[in-house]
Amino acid sequence: MASVAAGPQNPGNVNYFFHIIVFLCITFLFGKLDPIAPLTPFGMNTIGVFLGVIYAWVFIDIIWPSMVGLFALMLLDVLPATALLNKGFGDPTVIMMMFIFVFSATLERYGLAKYISLWFVSRKCVMGKPWRLTFALLLAIAILGGLTSATPAAVIGWSLLYGVFDICGYKKGDGYPIMMIIGTVFAAQLGMSLAPFKSLPLVAISAYEKLSGTSVDYALYLLASLTTCLFCLLLFIALGKHLFRPDVSKLESLDIKLIIKESDMTLTGIQKLLLGFLVALIIFMMLPGFL
Repeated sequence: MASVAAGPQNPGNVNYFFHIIVFLCITFLFGKLDPIAPLTPFGMNTIGVFLGVIYAWVFIDIIWPSMVGLFALMLLDVLPATALLNKGFGDPTVIMMMFIFVFSATLERYGLAKYISLWFVSRKCVMGKPWRLTFALLLAIAILGGLTSATPAAVIGWSLLYGVFDICGYKKGDGYPIMMIIGTVFAAQLGMSLAPFKSLPLVAISAYEKLSGTSVDYALYLLASLTTCLFCLLLFIALGKHLFRPDVSKLESLDIKLIIKESDMTLTGIQKLLLGFLVALIIFMMLPGFL
């Protein structure tokens, strides 16, 4: 999100060009420094590209600085062109990530991701129970993050929470809204690691398999990540309830259905189709682990 705010919005800003200069200097000149033991000049060049790209992602943009980073790896002799293209664009993990991104964007575009999050928070078991509702909200955002990605999950979660805050009469700066704004990002990031076929777990699993020479069971990974996610969410709620202690009395009389339209809870034909594809995707991604 930082990259969206820093780069594309102000391409003519002086600060924008300043960040570009800093990015290029880090990328191409960091490796010229005396190596810090036990690093070699090769390692210094690699770290320079890595740090430069991270700086650009934060302050400039994501796409074109990434391409410059790949180009720098060739110019600095970190990787030859053929190896870079093979590892960068021919790796099965990269190809799978590209298809997952397209599918995740489709879920968001046709409202299925929002439907799933609203379904979680409209259950009767959370009515009049502030901390149960809080857990349902965070769990819905985490599941949403697992189905799409952290950014759309956080944005959808915030839009739902702002409706809750308005109805309950919470104001800017109150303890519970602050806690939940932070919790939304926390839950969305947890959700990103839920499914083994998401971008971050794919990279981690691929690296682990190459280093260890063993394969990862997707079913066991999903069970472990889900258990860890639930534990972290419960720990976050326990800290809020017993340490931060925000005022949740306004939530006791809240009817979540007041902020949910009837049309939002009715699946359209294309949403049913996407839901079927989503279930099939999860099953087929986990099937090799069972077999």
